[in-house]
Amino acid sequence: MLSTVVDDFYDGGGSKDEQLHLIQLVEKWNGVSATDFTSEKVEIIFMALRNTVNELGEKAFKWQRRDITSHIVQIWVTLIKSMMIEAEWLEKKTIPTIDEYNTNAYVSFALGPIVLPALYLVGHYLSEDTVRSSEYHNLFRLMSTCGRNLNDIQGFKKDKKTGKLNGVSLLMIHDPAVSTKEDATRKLMASIDSSRSGLMELILKKNGSVVPRACKDLFWDMCRVVHLFYVSNDGYTSAQQMVGYVNYVLFIPLQLPEEM
Repeated sequence: MLSTVVDDFYDGGGSKDEQLHLIQLVEKWNGVSATDFTSEKVEIIFMALRNTVNELGEKAFKWQRRDITSHIVQIWVTLIKSMMIEAEWLEKKTIPTIDEYNTNAYVSFALGPIVLPALYLVGHYLSEDTVRSSEYHNLFRLMSTCGRNLNDIQGFKKDKKTGKLNGVSLLMIHDPAVSTKEDATRKLMASIDSSRSGLMELILKKNGSVVPRACKDLFWDMCRVVHLFYVSNDGYTSAQQMVGYVNYVLFIPLQLPEEM
């Protein structure tokens, strides 16, 4: 929920000055006081971030026996900077290359603050070397790339109406082999398949792996969630359908074929 609020803030909900100021505050983090806030909106979001991060840090300390708050703060800094880049692209009507977009877009999809802090609560110790490893980064990148590409496919019409570029429209602009939405969708689906296969390969890898299997499984679980979320449309606009899925998983008994 908090990542959605921040996303809306950088998607037109805040002024450019407010957006830049929030980045400065999160980068400063320690020592921020009431006199540092330039608007109520920025104060509300920052305080929500601080309370959430500090709470997660306290919970994680029980498992990790070290303070991981600074890492969670950095996850948020990286996210809001990526959102700021997209806001500036929109403001300046900049058309990024596909590589520029993809490098930024998997981060701005905002799974970082959702998944990465949760890894500290799974029950396994994660060292500083582990969370800085290429394996850890690639697990996050591949999971997030699946989500971003699925979001771009289902959100193309909405983004087009607001003048916002996404992976579909950029492929139609830059790729000579892509001339229609259907062409772009097929190319993104191929990217999703490749990312999902790469993710599974990393999860199953044993030799040389530094990320505990239980933590790697969390990346796969979230990948499955985003596939369900965007299976036929944008889950944000299909709340009733999402509630139905939850009810089927948690409350409605499984029916065997002979019972149906």
